[in-house]
Amino acid sequence: MHVIQKLFLAACLIFFISSTAAAQLSNIDLEEVNEKRIAINSTGMLVLGGWALSNLAVGGIGMTQTSGSTKYFHQMNAAWNSINLAIAGFGYYGLRNQSADMSLSETLREFHNFEKILLFNAGLDVGYMAIGGYLWERGIRTNDKRLIGYGQSMILQGGFLFVFDAVLYFISRSESSYLVKALDGLQFSGNTVSVRFSF
Repeated sequence: MHVIQKLFLAACLIFFISSTAAAQLSNIDLEEVNEKRIAINSTGMLVLGGWALSNLAVGGIGMTQTSGSTKYFHQMNAAWNSINLAIAGFGYYGLRNQSADMSLSETLREFHNFEKILLFNAGLDVGYMAIGGYLWERGIRTNDKRLIGYGQSMILQGGFLFVFDAVLYFISRSESSYLVKALDGLQFSGNTVSVRFSF
């Protein structure tokens, strides 16, 4: 009888665990989560594209109307943002064609990969600003207007991209944490799933 009671209690516990996991997962509308994720990332690409177009316009005019370091500043802004525009265009196009019908693992993977890219880019942005500072300082020492202008431009562009990547990362992170919190009680290890309870 003692063994039967233990088996019964174990069966009840397994049922409770599976019911808890199912309830947590059923409250998540993955399609809605993915639609919001795609919308946020698409807005980010539109912001980047808008920044790129404004820099191309101002830089294109500025480098023909100015001279000295200011001319090179505008020249680098225009060149830099031709690349930004291409990234924004391809990114936006890819997102517009992305399906919101994804599994939980696919959704989490999309969030995770995107956030890793943003953190990596933020590190690059700091590097761009550091290189810009070096070029600016070297330009002053050697009286090279081109290096001064290019350095100032790289500091501006790196600074914008750092803020852009950081803001987009924290927005994405707040959305992905919604899924993580819903799964907070579930623990995955190898081929097993367990539920953690706090008393």
